[in-house]
Amino acid sequence: MDTISDYIQWMSDYPCLLTGFHEPDAVLLSLLSYIDYAPVIRDIGESFRLRAAVPYTENDGLPVMITGVGKNYNEILRLAAQSVRYGNMILENYLDLQRDDPPLQFSAVCFKDEAFSFIAFRGTDSSLAGWKEDFMISFTRTEAQKLALKYAQNHITPGQHWYMGGHSKGGNELLYAASLLSEEQWNLVDRIFLLDGPGLCPEVMDLEVMKRLDGKTTRIIPEFSVVGKLFEPQITDSRILRSTATGILQHDPSTWGIDHGKLAVTAENDHTSRWISETLDQWVRGITQEERPVFVNELFAALSAGGAVNLEDFNMEKLRAAMKHIGSFSEITRNTISDLPKQAFRTGFEQLRQRVEGSVQDLENKIKKPESESADTIAQ
Repeated sequence: MDTISDYIQWMSDYPCLLTGFHEPDAVLLSLLSYIDYAPVIRDIGESFRLRAAVPYTENDGLPVMITGVGKNYNEILRLAAQSVRYGNMILENYLDLQRDDPPLQFSAVCFKDEAFSFIAFRGTDSSLAGWKEDFMISFTRTEAQKLALKYAQNHITPGQHWYMGGHSKGGNELLYAASLLSEEQWNLVDRIFLLDGPGLCPEVMDLEVMKRLDGKTTRIIPEFSVVGKLFEPQITDSRILRSTATGILQHDPSTWGIDHGKLAVTAENDHTSRWISETLDQWVRGITQEERPVFVNELFAALSAGGAVNLEDFNMEKLRAAMKHIGSFSEITRNTISDLPKQAFRTGFEQLRQRVEGSVQDLENKIKKPESESADTIAQ
C-alpha cells in the first residue's frame, strides 16, 4: 500500500496550480508542521522556499517534535522540497512557543503556493506541557487554542484560496480557531482538514459554533483511532483510512494509506480502538468539571516531580519520584484513576454482549432464509 512518500514521488512533477489541491496534500503539509524550522530561519530568514531546506535534511536532519520519527519526517521533507509540486512553496510565519508553567505548547506555520495558502497547526510534541494541555481541553479553553485563533486572524487575508489543517492536538486547535473566526474571514477559507484530532469539549464550548464548519470540513482518522475519537466531532465528510502501521502507531500520518493518489479508505474502525475510545469517552464523562482540573494538576505534578520536562526524560529514577507522589493524591484523583479500569471492564462487557446478540440474530436470519427461499421455489 502506498503512503504519503509515494504520493509525493508520484505527483512530483505536477504543480498544484495544474492539478488542484488534493486531500493528501493537506496530510503532507500538516505532517511537515512537526518539523522545527528554526535552524533554516536562523540561516536564511523568516521566509524561504521549501527547496532551501533540502541541505538541512542531511545527516541528523532538522529537529522533529515527535519521538522516533525524525529520520522518516526529514526524508519526507527532502522528497517534498526536491519536487516541482512543493519545492517552490514559500514557508513563512513559523511560530513555535513553549512554556512549562502555566503549560503552553503551540506551533503553526503557513505554506504559500501560487494556487493557495495553507495554515498548519502542529499537534502535541513530547513535552509534558503539551500533554498537560491535551488534558486541559476537557475543562478550559487553553492558551494554545486561543493562539490558534489569533494566528488565523492575523494571517487569513483576501486574494488567496485558504486551507487550514491540523493533526492531533493541532486538529483541536484548528476547530477552535475555525469556529470563532469572523464570518468575513471564514468566507475566505475554502476547506479545513481535521486529521485524527479530538473535538471540542461540550462542557467548555457551545457546540453550536461548530455547525457552520460541517460544509467545509474533511475529517480523516486511521482505522485504529483513539485521539480522534475524543469528544468526537460530528462531521459529514469523515474518512477512515487504512495504515501501514498497527495499533496506536497508526496515529502517525506518514503511515496512512494512499490508493492511486487518493486516500485509502476502509469501512470502519478497528474493534479494539472502538473499545478504547468508548472506555475513555465514558470515563471522561464520569468526571465532573470541578474534578477534572484537580486530577490533571495532581497527575502532572507527580510526573514532573523528578525533574522530567519531556517524555524522553523519563527513566527509572524519575518514575520512582513520580510514584512517591501517589500517596499525596486527593481522593478525587485516586478515585479517577481507579475508575478507568472499571470502565474498561464495563465497556468491554457491553461490547461483547452486543456482538453475541448480533451473532445470534445473524444465525437466526440464516436459518430463516432457506425456508423462505424453498417456499418461493415451490410456488414457482
